[in-house]
Amino acid sequence: MVCVVGNLAAEAAPAFGKALDHLSSGARPVVVDLEGATGMDKLGLSVLVQAFRRLRDHNCALIVVAPPPALRKVIDDSGVEDFMPICRTLEEAAALITVLNRRVPKGRDSLPRPSGPELS
Repeated sequence: MVCVVGNLAAEAAPAFGKALDHLSSGARPVVVDLEGATGMDKLGLSVLVQAFRRLRDHNCALIVVAPPPALRKVIDDSGVEDFMPICRTLEEAAALITVLNRRVPKGRDSLPRPSGPELS
């Protein structure tokens, strides 16, 4: 989990990106707690979206938790919530992770086999 405190703007975006990169290397969902954030600019939002895409490419999730009203407006205005999960609380995020873990296959062997005629 990454907890953001203060303004997630140009000065903080590189460190935020490195923290997300570090967590993205694991095969587990990443939770970004924005409760302590006081602001976010386009660069901070961009770092968040890039990390979401990297994790999605590895069948993993990035979940944003507790954005304050000012950040919620930035997220809403950008359309990010259309594809990235935004939860009100850590408990809500934990419940979502439980659901996601049930839906994601653990390996190639557990993927459903297509039905239909056999191809030779």
